[in-house]
Amino acid sequence: MVTATVPPIVARARLRNKNQLTLPDAVARAIGAQPGDRFRVWIEHDTIQLQKIGASAYGKFPGLWGSTSEEVAAHLDALRDEWDP
Repeated sequence: MVTATVPPIVARARLRNKNQLTLPDAVARAIGAQPGDRFRVWIEHDTIQLQKIGASAYGKFPGLWGSTSEEVAAHLDALRDEWDP
């Protein structure tokens, strides 16, 4: 999630087929948006709001919970088992 203060930017976007909007370059640069980033979208009064949400941590810490997807899954299953009383 972006926490730094971003200066106000006013730009235009057009709704495309399949309800797709392209972020204007100035907006994307200001928030550090990259292809694949996810956004929370909501409507407040008559304004559509977007909030960049954190990218997945998958793959950012290789080997932390295992070196294969099976090892990672097993580790997470073990952690989940700890939650059950």
